[in-house]
Amino acid sequence: MTHITNADTNANTNSTTRPTGCPVCQELDQEEAAARTEWDASKVTDCRVLRARHLAAEHGEQP
Repeated sequence: MTHITNADTNANTNSTTRPTGCPVCQELDQEEAAARTEWDASKVTDCRVLRARHLAAEHGEQP
């Protein structure tokens, strides 16, 4: 069983400046938050990967 700590959740959450108002970014943030409350580490990771891909493709940010 994988446990998610505050350090894990803050590691990527605060390190990237996300564009405000992007509905895809907002949806991924909400999905990640829900996954954290459900202690679903796999889904948290999935959301982070999808967000990184989205940021690179749509907002020109590099991982």
